[in-house]
Formats: sequence, structure tokens, C-alpha cells
Amino acid sequence: MVDGRFHVGFVLPSLGGGGAERVILNLAQWLIERGHRADLVIPCFAGDYRAAIPRGVRLYRGRLPHTDRTLLREVQQSAAGGAEGVGVTALGVNPFAVAWVGLVLGRKHPGVRVRRKRSLYASVHILNRYLREARPQVLVSALPSADAAAVCAAGLTDRAVPVVVTVHNVPKDYYAPEWLAASRTLYPLADALVAVSRGVAESVQRSLAMDAKRVRTIYNPIPADSIRRLAQAEVTHPWFADGEPPVVLSVGREAPSKDYPTLVEAFGQARREVDSRLVILGKLSAPYRARLKSLARGHGVEEDLGFVDFDENPYRYMRRAGLLALSSRSEGLSTVILEALACATPVVSTDAPYGPREILGGWGDLPPVGDAPALARALVATLRGERPPAPALQARAADFSPEKTADAYVALFEELARAHAR
Repeated sequence: MVDGRFHVGFVLPSLGGGGAERVILNLAQWLIERGHRADLVIPCFAGDYRAAIPRGVRLYRGRLPHTDRTLLREVQQSAAGGAEGVGVTALGVNPFAVAWVGLVLGRKHPGVRVRRKRSLYASVHILNRYLREARPQVLVSALPSADAAAVCAAGLTDRAVPVVVTVHNVPKDYYAPEWLAASRTLYPLADALVAVSRGVAESVQRSLAMDAKRVRTIYNPIPADSIRRLAQAEVTHPWFADGEPPVVLSVGREAPSKDYPTLVEAFGQARREVDSRLVILGKLSAPYRARLKSLARGHGVEEDLGFVDFDENPYRYMRRAGLLALSSRSEGLSTVILEALACATPVVSTDAPYGPREILGGWGDLPPVGDAPALARALVATLRGERPPAPALQARAADFSPEKTADAYVALFEELARAHAR
């Protein structure tokens, strides 16, 4: 640490278009703006995020066959554009070194049994190379495979590097069985675990047998000013035009925990009382869309259900929506709720453990999980105008400011630095 500034290595498995990835990219951007150095280590250089890659970050990628060449070209062109671009360093993969990593980890952590072992070993090897070349002061990882790679790589290096794993959802609900078992072995070896809500923190302590002193709650930050600026962008989808019926918007990926069938059923009931439409924005497969269309047909609302592919700027849709709806069975925090509040868009969310209640208590309706009639009643009430005023929604979003999050992480880094200095 020089003059209170840290050199932080952020580890993601890829640049996939999920909430956890966006949070890490945003956190890296805010630390750079505060004068810290931020690196991004991406073993699998592929994914949907492009514009969200922070200017001024140093990016380290694994030289692997499944690299997204189009994404790489775009980032390299950005790097060639000047000092504010993104510097890219390729880390080669030595097959013999990967085999050695697998041999050592197999002996050191025999309980870690994942199907894609070679992928994990390659990620650990890439991280080892990064640690030797860049020498960061702390590693911060997100998502199970990156968390496992960070803990294992730090354990193999000859230089002590504090590791902070971040948990963005409830592990027992979101992690595949193999990664849940691996996290029980590896997470307790991290120097700290950051949970994105109090509920997630309590769940982690119970399900992963984590020492409470090493678990911190740091809420995901929301760059409200940036969101409101991006929300002004044009939307060409005709349903969002002035004079059209209000849109019930849901934003998320294809996952059982999102429980879109309950949302479709609830919308079918609400549509009988309020002229409206339902749009689901996110990366949903063609078979899953067809399944939801079939459900909508059964409720008489097939023509009122639409889909929008993943968009790095969902805020332009949020600003024009009548409300944002979540039908989730489980949520770590739900960054999308905060983003909608920043756009002054009212939110109806199921009372999913754990984040929605921590955000929306007093600022939105919270019908029970899986209760389509209750969700329908909340949709109707909100569409009819029973909602907090726009300034109150935006004021609530401001409680999750980037400054508060960055301060909390820097305080944690300082504490870990002191502990490692002893």
C-alpha cells in the first residue's frame, strides 16, 4: 500500500452478463477513480460485458482456445486508443504446469471434486502466473469457480496474498452440488468473505461453517448518476413507446430460482384487471421462451408477453416500464431492484430470502414466494398508482452509493494488510 492506495486483483471466471460480474466491474471502476490500481483476471476471456469494462483497468486473460476473439479485438482497440483504455496481458498456459497444479491440489484438497477439474487447474495456474508477475496486495473473487481458483492459487504461491471471496447469492440455493461441496472446503481458507446482504451472511455462516468474524456484509453499490444518464438512451421496442399500455418488466437470467412461470401466471390474472404487457429481458434460451409462451397462452396473455435479449443498458427499459417485477424464490441482494429504484421505477418483488426485504421494506410490495394471486394483486395495485413517489425511490437507491461500498472494501483491505504485516 502506497499513500493509502491498494493494488487489487479482481478475479472473475469470465465476462458473463450476470449481476455479480457487473458489481465487480463497477467496484474496480470506483477504486480506479479513487486512485487505487485495479486488475481484472479473466481466465476464460469471453462474455457479454464490453462497455462495462472499466477504463484504466489492467486486464489479464488466459491464453485458452475458447477466447472470444471479437471481444478481445474490441478491448485491444480500446487499449490502443490512449492512456484511458484497457491494457491487456495474455498469460500462457503450460500443460505440464497445469498437471502439476492438479497433482498438488488433489493431495492438498482431496475433498474438492468438480467435473471440470482441468478448467479449475488451468485457472489456478493462470492466477499463479498473475500473482508472480503483477504482485497484487489483495485478491477479490466472485462466483464459485473463481473463488475456488483464488483460494487455491493463494495457497500455492510463495507470497502471502489475502483473499476475499464475495458471495452474491445463497450458496445452498444457487450453487451446483459440486461447487457447494467445494465451497465448504475452500471458503473457510479465505481471509474474508463478503456477503451482499445480512441474510446471505447468516446463511453462509450456517451452511458453510464460516467463522462469523471473517464474514462481512457489504451491500452492492449502485452508481445512480450513471444509471440515470444511461436510462435516457433511446428504446426502439414499440411496447415502450408513449401512449402504449404500461409494461411489467422483469430482468434476469434463465434459472429455476427466478420462477418466471409464477410471474406469467400472476400477470395473466393482473391483465384481466389492468391493460398491460409483460416483458422479460435477459438471456433466455429458445426452448425456455417457448415454454413461457405456452404458459401465457394458457392464461390468455400470449400476445402480451414479449422478450428482449440481454442488454448492457437495461436501464433505458426500466425508466420506461410501469414497474419492475421479480418473482424469485431466492435472491442474495438483487442489484436489479436497486437499479430500478435509481430509475424511479416502482418495484414489486416476492419476499424472497434475503435481499428484497432488506431493500424494499417500506418502499415496495413484497408478496409471498410462489403465490401467484398475491403477486397479481401487487401488480394491479402498483399499476393503478399505489406506489411511493419517485423521489422516495431514488432516495432509497442513494443509500447504496458507490462511495459507501468502496469505503467498506478499502477498510477491509486495510484490516487484512495489518493482519498480514504481523
